[in-house]
Order: sequence, then structure tokens, then C-alpha cells
Amino acid sequence: MKTLIFILALILNFGYTSAQEKLLEKGMESGKVEKGTYYKTQDNLLNKFIGVWQNEIDGKTFSLKIYKEKTLLKSHGVYIDVLKGLYCYSTVKCNFDNLDASLRRSESSIEMLEKGKVEFRVKDIKLEKLANVNFEILDNGSAKWVLFSRF
Repeated sequence: MKTLIFILALILNFGYTSAQEKLLEKGMESGKVEKGTYYKTQDNLLNKFIGVWQNEIDGKTFSLKIYKEKTLLKSHGVYIDVLKGLYCYSTVKCNFDNLDASLRRSESSIEMLEKGKVEFRVKDIKLEKLANVNFEILDNGSAKWVLFSRF
């Protein structure tokens, strides 16, 4: 029985030490990251972007759904929070099952997030094109986004 308790304690201790979580902060140097660590972004920096954003354009609704996802950066061996998204452009309500495109992971610094700005890479499935989207939260709580074609 003592052996079983010792083994369970050892397993629990190993699980705790191998899954470290650190708060991502301004000025952290990327060369000093610890592999396997989850560098969590402060919720107040990301939560303002999360949700469904909509706009009417020529009788169609452009809907953009932004969500947060914990992602492994293979090049550094660490986990970070990234914003991802889906969009559709339709005359009917978008349910995000039949997608026009997806926003790949966000490319933004903490300084940009503090200013209410985020940049995404976009792959348009129908047009088979790549682009960038700059998304910004305005002072009145609305948002604006600008699409920049890459090709």
C-alpha cells in the first residue's frame, strides 16, 4: 500500500512540474523560454476581441468570429494563446459550418493587443488566396478591419 501511495505521489508531482504555466509579459526575451511551458496571455488583452463581429455590405452580412486557442509553437517548443477566427459573407445568417475562409493564428505583440489591435493571416478557401487582416477595437466598442491582399 505504501508503494502504491508513493507511486501516485510521484506521478502527481511529475505531472505538476512538467506542465508549467507562466504569464506572458512585455519585454520577455524569446531566447529565454523554457520548452514545454505554457506562456499564458492576460485575459484582458485577448477577451476584448473574442466574439462574433458583423457588418452589412450590399445586402449581405459579413460575419467574423474570433476565438482564443492554446497553441504549440513548434519552433520554440512552448505553448501560447493565439486568437483565431472564421468568417463568412452571406445573405443568410452565418453558422460558421460552411466557411468561406479561416483566420490563421494572430501575429501581434503585447503592445499591439494593449492598443486594441491584432493582425491575422487569412486563407480564402473559395478563392485559394492568402491575405492579411488588420483588426482594431475602436473607442466606441465597435471594430474595424482592413484586408490586405498578399498575392
